[in-house]
Amino acid sequence: MKIYLFTAIEQAFKKDFYQQIRYQNIRVTGITATIVLFTTLITHILTLTLPASNSLPVGQQHQLIIIQRFLLISSAVIALAIYLIRSKLNKFQQNRYHFLVILFALCFIGSCMGLTFVSQHNPKNTMTMMLIGFLVIAMVQVFSFRQLITICLVTGTTFSLFFHLFQVNKVALVGNMIIFWLMMCAFLVVSRLLYSYHANYFIKIKTIEEKNEEIAAANKLKTEILGIVAHDLRSPISGIRSVLHLMQEYPFTPEQENKYLAWISEACGTADQIIEELLTAARQSDENKLQTNYISLNDWLVNVRDNWQQQVRHQQRVLLELPQGEIKAHIHTGKLQRVVDNLLHNALKFTPDGGDITLGMRPHRGGVRISVADTGIGIPEEMLPNIFDRFTSARRKGLHHEPSTGLGLHICKQLVQQHGGNIYVSSQENKGTVFNIDLPYTVL
Repeated sequence: MKIYLFTAIEQAFKKDFYQQIRYQNIRVTGITATIVLFTTLITHILTLTLPASNSLPVGQQHQLIIIQRFLLISSAVIALAIYLIRSKLNKFQQNRYHFLVILFALCFIGSCMGLTFVSQHNPKNTMTMMLIGFLVIAMVQVFSFRQLITICLVTGTTFSLFFHLFQVNKVALVGNMIIFWLMMCAFLVVSRLLYSYHANYFIKIKTIEEKNEEIAAANKLKTEILGIVAHDLRSPISGIRSVLHLMQEYPFTPEQENKYLAWISEACGTADQIIEELLTAARQSDENKLQTNYISLNDWLVNVRDNWQQQVRHQQRVLLELPQGEIKAHIHTGKLQRVVDNLLHNALKFTPDGGDITLGMRPHRGGVRISVADTGIGIPEEMLPNIFDRFTSARRKGLHHEPSTGLGLHICKQLVQQHGGNIYVSSQENKGTVFNIDLPYTVL
């Protein structure tokens, strides 16, 4: 177990941990205040009724009754306040009233200190009541180091200011003062040990929850991949099987053979693309291993546009809009090329014959924006929020029945984020779509 004697829990867990212990402190303080209330009430009744209590000097008996009544009233008020808070507010709203926990700790320790002051008219007393007060608070409540120091300073100041009024023997005064600060150190150590126990337990629970979430995500991904494999790979495999059946069962000419082989090759290419996208989506990104090259984005985009212009099968145009000045950046050319290729491929899929696809670039907010705009059929508004999700439900076939795995835009977002950037989409049905890739100034 890690001991947090003078340090706090790790920053990654700090906020959630303090939310948890505040909620726990409020609940435990309500129970403790109720127990103290009834215990003090019984003790107070016995003090007023038993003949033995009359044997105390008049001044001490009066002081004892005042302290008991203070503890009764403070415990009742705090117990009632916590009951109302817990019955009417949710967990996070309750945490705003954590000051009641510290207030109860000070009232309880102060009352125990007052009982010690009363009994210290007898120099032989060993401050038992104060020790009980410290131990109860240390065992039932969990405080941050700052809160703990606050309680110690208030308690220590109060003891130092008032103890000499009740204890006039200098030898006993010094001895009890030493005992007090030893108890204070013990209170601090016990509180921090309890804090350490709760912190370690909380970290273990959080770690287990995170691992369970990772396992659940992996199982979900496995199920999704199996669904994609079962659905999307069935089409190219069925195509290959059909062509092989034709070649085996029926005579064919050399021209037909070439056509059949072309169909098989195309089906294999589709299957390869689906498998590659599945592997890319399943592979976790590692930003620290991104290998970049310092290149001219102008020249790079010119080459991208020229390559795609040659691949256009239908009557669309791939246009290019570049700034007058040259822009250079540190990018992973292969990964960013995959992003732009995917966006251009989607633009061609959903742009009718005669439409335009524009590949553009311009400075933007200290960085650079690369855009792919088309004059196609657009994206329905209800699909836009899920467009970048893995295995998104927004996937659909192209205008010429091109298939989609629902992975392409998720992969694009993943690769852009590895460059420290982000990707956005705006679209209107039957008016076109614009994808913007915003890269930060750090890549320039």
